[in-house]
This record gives sequence, structure tokens and C-alpha cells, in this order.
Amino acid sequence: MATKKQIAWFGVSTAIIAALIFFADASKFIDAVQQANGYYLIAALVLGIAPFFIFTYTWHSFLNKMGADTSYLETYKLFMAGNFMNSVTPLGQFGGEPFMAYVIKKNTDLTYEEGFSAVLSSDIINAVPIFTFIFGGAAFLLLFGSLNDIILQTLYASVIIILIGGTLAYLLWFKSGTLEKKIIKGLRRITDTVGRGKVRVDSIEKKMVNVQKAFNRIGEEPRHLLKTAIIAHTYFIIQVFCLYLILASLGYYPDFTPLYFILPLASLSNFSPTPGGSGAYEAALATIITVMPAAIFPQIPFATALVAGILFRLCTYWPGLIIGYGALVSIGGAE
Repeated sequence: MATKKQIAWFGVSTAIIAALIFFADASKFIDAVQQANGYYLIAALVLGIAPFFIFTYTWHSFLNKMGADTSYLETYKLFMAGNFMNSVTPLGQFGGEPFMAYVIKKNTDLTYEEGFSAVLSSDIINAVPIFTFIFGGAAFLLLFGSLNDIILQTLYASVIIILIGGTLAYLLWFKSGTLEKKIIKGLRRITDTVGRGKVRVDSIEKKMVNVQKAFNRIGEEPRHLLKTAIIAHTYFIIQVFCLYLILASLGYYPDFTPLYFILPLASLSNFSPTPGGSGAYEAALATIITVMPAAIFPQIPFATALVAGILFRLCTYWPGLIIGYGALVSIGGAE
């Protein structure tokens, strides 16, 4: 079963959504939802749920690489349960990997270190489409001379994240042991200074060796990483169609190309320290929609854009919480 803390953070996510609805003007939000095209919203919900099956494929691929003997259906349950735990931690959409690795350890024959390596590798692969489309969209906007200061600042932030994330991925997969050795070296300096903790550091070093071996296995076949990354791009395309349907349900029919830029930019807010990026994501998506140049995108009021952002999350984020909670219960929880 989910712990009291996990349920508490589930409540925090709910409170954030409620606050956003209040900020958007609850009556206007309700009116907008009532006036929205219900058929479009249902279709958006179906598309919003579809990426979970692609994320499951990524997990299944890396778990098999680690030697886990799990079916796709079993992996789906594991992913949804782990996704629930990740989504209700106060660390954004990233940072819940240790919890997700524990779910894997408890329900497969993999070690914690192998599970953690598979989860972190999956996260890195699933983040690749965000930056592919950010720079593809930036190139599109550059052609039309539509880059403004806000978009440029976001691009600068993206470059920094790519440099850090890309370096991390390279070191983990292809130079495994480099980071681990530096971490252990740093810890040993601390223990030498304070004169205690040597036994604990020795224990951490043994675990680091296991993590290193796991990442070595993942990085030994670059073609597998490339194939998985290409397939992962489909989830972002599906989400673009989902956002388009939501905007269409509210009476706006934008071109698809700017949407391939808007969504990945908003996804950077998943690094915010709220459960699943709640609040930050919806506000970021609404802001980016409203600052898009009029030459390529309909001018949408912020209140309406915020409604679209909340509806998008209700279609793509909240179903994962509900399904994930059920999956966590079905596999016996994660105490």
C-alpha cells in the first residue's frame, strides 16, 4: 500500500490543481470546461493515457537488458506503480528514481542497483525528445524571426540542462566508474577529515561498483540506446496531438509545428520541486502559450491558456496517478 507520506503528497498535488483553478477564476474554468467540445476532450484523454505504454516499453527494454524476466504487462504494473511514487515525491517529475528502483527490487529478481540503473537510463532516454523538439522548434521560430526574450532565455536554460544531462549520460553509459570514483574519493576525504564513517563509505563503494557494472551493461550496445530513444519520441508526438485537441475543444486551432516547441519548453518545469511538477507545469504551459508570436500562433488569453494547461494535465498526469495507485496496491505496495 502507499504510505501516509505518499498519500499526503497526492493531496498536495490536488491542492495545487485546486489553487490553479481558483487562480484562473473557478467560475470561468467551469464555464470553459462546460463549453469545451466533449468529444475532443475524450479523444485527448485517450491520447493522454497512451504515452504510459511507450514509457513501459522503455522500462521493459532496460529491465530485460539487466536480465529481469518480466512480461510487458508485469512491467506496465511496475512502471505505473513506480510512476505513482515518483509523481507524489516533492522532487518534481525527476528525483523519484530511488523509490522506483525499490519497487523493481521488491517485485523482480534484480538488485536495487540494477533497478536504479534501468530507471535512471529510462528517464534519460525519455528526456531526449524534449530537447530534440526544443531545438527543432527553435530552428522553426528562427526561420520566421519569431524568437523573443522569454523563448531565448528558455533556450539558454535548455542548453545548460543538455550539457549537464548529456555529460551525465555519457559518463554513466560509456565511461562508467568515472563519477562513482569521484564520489567515493570525495566521501573518503570527508571521513579522513572528521575521523569517522570509513565503514559506511566502504559499504557505499561496494554498491557503487554494482551500479557501475549495471551501467556498463546498458552502455555496451549503443544501437539499443538509439533504437529506444527513437521509439521514445513517439510519446511526445502523441502529447502534441493531445494538446492540440484540448485547444481545439476550447475553440482554438493552432498549427501543429509551434506545439512541438511549446510542450518541450513547458516540460522543463518538471524540474521544479513540487509533486510531479504540479503547479509549475500548468503555469509554465499557460505562459508559453500566451507569449508565442502572433505570426505563428493564435493569441490566447492567459486565463484560457491556464484552463488548457490544467485540462492537459488532467488528461496526461492525473490518469497516471490513479492507475499508478491501483498498480501499487495490486503488486503489494512498497513499504
